[in-house]
Amino acid sequence: MKTFELPKSISSLASQLQIVQMVWQNVAVQIPKFAVYAIIEKPVFHKVVIRRGRKIGLLTLSRYTIPVLDPFRGDIDFYPNYALIISHSRGNCFGLYGYPADHIELDKQLSATNGAVGKIVKHYL
Repeated sequence: MKTFELPKSISSLASQLQIVQMVWQNVAVQIPKFAVYAIIEKPVFHKVVIRRGRKIGLLTLSRYTIPVLDPFRGDIDFYPNYALIISHSRGNCFGLYGYPADHIELDKQLSATNGAVGKIVKHYL
């Protein structure tokens, strides 16, 4: 098989991982940008439900109902500044869920050779 050099316009996709860094309760969490479906500022939950002993906020957007859960397994009991909506798939099934955030930084990148890259992407592939 013949190999080609990537065009400069997309070569950064292979050499760097773009990340979205969210801060929740003074803890930074890095999410690969390819997994981020949307960022909602000042989300308003349609309702709060209890599942497995945890309060989870539900956002209703168009035909989707999206659960927003605390990434640290706590309860959602107030309105965060942001909801970071993440897409995931298993087989042929697609789903959305969200994390609350106090602050979001969009323009972060890591070199593809950085040791943290594998840990960051493993839950989203």
